[in-house]
Amino acid sequence: MTAAFWPGVGTWEVLQFAQQRKLPVMNDWKSPFVAHIYWLSHDFFKSTGPILLIQQALFWSGLALLAWSTFKGAISRVLFFMVVAILPPIWITEILLWKEAWTLSFLSLSIGAMFAYMKNRRLLYGVVAVLSAILLTATRQNAVLLTFPAFYVVARTVAVQTRKAKAKQSRAVLTSTFAILLIVALGVNWAINIRGKQCCHIWHHGLLWDLAAISISEERMLIPDEFRKCGEAGSLARIRLYFTRYHSDPLFFLQGSPLRLYGTPWSGCYERPPLGMLLESWLDTVLTYPGAYLRHRLLYLKHLLNISDVLNDWWGMTYYRIDSEFTPIANRSSLFDLVRTSQIYEAVVLGIPFRGWVYPVVFLLSGIGLARKASIEDTYLWMLWLAGIAYFASFLVIGSGAVMRYLSVYAVLGPAILAGRWRESRLKR
Repeated sequence: MTAAFWPGVGTWEVLQFAQQRKLPVMNDWKSPFVAHIYWLSHDFFKSTGPILLIQQALFWSGLALLAWSTFKGAISRVLFFMVVAILPPIWITEILLWKEAWTLSFLSLSIGAMFAYMKNRRLLYGVVAVLSAILLTATRQNAVLLTFPAFYVVARTVAVQTRKAKAKQSRAVLTSTFAILLIVALGVNWAINIRGKQCCHIWHHGLLWDLAAISISEERMLIPDEFRKCGEAGSLARIRLYFTRYHSDPLFFLQGSPLRLYGTPWSGCYERPPLGMLLESWLDTVLTYPGAYLRHRLLYLKHLLNISDVLNDWWGMTYYRIDSEFTPIANRSSLFDLVRTSQIYEAVVLGIPFRGWVYPVVFLLSGIGLARKASIEDTYLWMLWLAGIAYFASFLVIGSGAVMRYLSVYAVLGPAILAGRWRESRLKR
């Protein structure tokens, strides 16, 4: 994959990373962690190829460890590996140069190394699993939810070792160790992504997106004046024209968009939005029109899962794609230029034959009937499943982009839990 798509398929994020570097103060609009990786590759190699190589190595190593740790026999291991490898959200995400590839890579390596650790208790695998989980938190804010399973196994292992000497202190040791690992992860994230960076508070776009949806539903303006353009440019009619269930960007970034921008990745975020006023307005609106809010969020869920048919929907055709931020301006892969013109590829990225809901559904079904024994292995599977539920809930609550790439983690989580269950069932025979 590295050789075929060298030096990687550039996305809008690649352009924004370059623009971020020209600013006097770096902002956190796009992941500073991934931006720094891009800058290092550019400085030392004048190419994005090393980025592609590393993210590919991390991901496939994790998947290989998962296959090796959960299946017995070369044929079954290779078969499992290849079934997961050919899933569109997997290989397409991994050839792209953006933060989602790093989220997927560190998640894969953390899970694979943790399964390997549980298989033979080699310290090296445990260290790799924990380090991958810690770096996973630096790729996106809600990824911290996906670190809990790895941290739990390490904390549980330390507690078990302590229990041999002091039985009464094992629970305190487990809690303390887990808390320490979580603090370290959050500290690393702060040092990489927050310290010395300009905070853009881009989460306020999600709140404004909610208010726009409720305003349209209730046929009355519920967005504070401070966030709208003056006059007809910020009217309800203009908001209705630029509103889409797929994402909030058209309300802000297009020519003629009705809502004000308080910053961009390429200009910085020097003007702080009146967040207190916005939070108060959002909360008051949600409590006043709970039905409209819930309907909006359910419709968002429908679009996120690609349940609605995108084939006759302009926004769906242009936005609900696996490679939604791909741009030919940044792309440097000649093979991808050929691949993306194929009708087969077009069908794949639009969800044919596998719609977006397939991967979360497989993940949800993988948790049915999980063993309730107190073993570390069984609890780890439970933790993976619950972490995936929490990760999905975070998008449902605060998400403002119905994008297929957010679901790519479930193309790993579902198969990982199923593989772990297969291993446990085989050991119990």
